[in-house]
Amino acid sequence: MVMYNIYGFAVPIVVLATMYAFRWKAGLWGNCVTLGVVCFSILIAVGWWEDVAELLARQAPAILFLADCIAIWALFLLSLLILDTATRFMSTVKVNYHGMVEKIGNGIVIFLLSVVLLLFHYFANGHLGMVGERHDTVVSENASRQIGVFRILSAQGDIQGNLAPFTQGYQFDDDRKMMERHLKRRQAIMLTMQNDDGQLQGTDEQVGKMKRRGRN
Repeated sequence: MVMYNIYGFAVPIVVLATMYAFRWKAGLWGNCVTLGVVCFSILIAVGWWEDVAELLARQAPAILFLADCIAIWALFLLSLLILDTATRFMSTVKVNYHGMVEKIGNGIVIFLLSVVLLLFHYFANGHLGMVGERHDTVVSENASRQIGVFRILSAQGDIQGNLAPFTQGYQFDDDRKMMERHLKRRQAIMLTMQNDDGQLQGTDEQVGKMKRRGRN
């Protein structure tokens, strides 16, 4: 319970404190640009992590149970680095606002940035993370807020799917089984790590069952 309380309360406090400490001097304009970059990086990571995870697992079946978490964080960080660098070159002029607008707006945008990062952290580590789960845990009937948001975003337009113009589109978690699949994956992690050998690795047969777009 101590660890759960640390995870539930300490992590948000640390994220908020870090954001305000390191992002305040960036100003309202800079943080607005960063918020857009972070949101778009998350969409890229969510839209493509399964393809990358499948590729990683086929190259190294031993990391099957960890591939999802590795893939989504790698895509997010890479996208963030590229987009942040690009926006620095495109937005070379820092926009100055009235003193009161700057202070209040900057505080609000930094708060929103912290919330977005926390929600992605809970999604990537909670659903796709490398931490195991007890064998008697059951799937919640209600999807997390993040999954609900991704479903809505990917259902817009005639062609469904995150970043749909770039590929054949699907609605995110269209079969409503993502939470169940990844609960079983985390239970497999816990079960394997409780074995005497403590080896956590997938097999070629298990990798062959992976499917793209919300079905791995």
